[in-house]
Amino acid sequence: MVRALNLGCGNDYRESTDEIEWVNLDNGNCRVDVKADIESPPWPYFFPIHESNFDRIDAIQVLEHISKENFPNVIREMYRISKPGAVWNIAVPHGFSDNFITDPTHKMPFSTRTFDYFIDDSPESRGLRENGIIYGWGDVCLTHIKPPFLDGNQSINFTLGVIKD
Repeated sequence: MVRALNLGCGNDYRESTDEIEWVNLDNGNCRVDVKADIESPPWPYFFPIHESNFDRIDAIQVLEHISKENFPNVIREMYRISKPGAVWNIAVPHGFSDNFITDPTHKMPFSTRTFDYFIDDSPESRGLRENGIIYGWGDVCLTHIKPPFLDGNQSINFTLGVIKD
């Protein structure tokens, strides 16, 4: 069975099935399994969420609400609770889109290259992982499963894989 985290679920509460066990996490006034402030890791799950617990994390229209200062720590927490080979499905509004600029709760702008500091040293990352290591983010290593793409709603979609020894 796949264990999946619906990070910042909002009104998108996901029911578990025979194939996927969902954990829905949010801090808003919505139906959740775990009520937690995403910007304040570690996240509890009746007890602290254990390392390498999730096969999949979906963060759909949530990471743009995190401050730039807290972004690396949120990514570290996602990484900590991910199993090796876990898949992250992320959708965020492009940082220069009307959808990003219009919403006063949006804090962290994204481009298709935002995760390059965490991506292994493949040609697609343009060598920025070295900078990520210099800035202290070398403990997180990801890879692009699919290239990031901009959809018709001005959102960037990332499908990332977790690399752990």
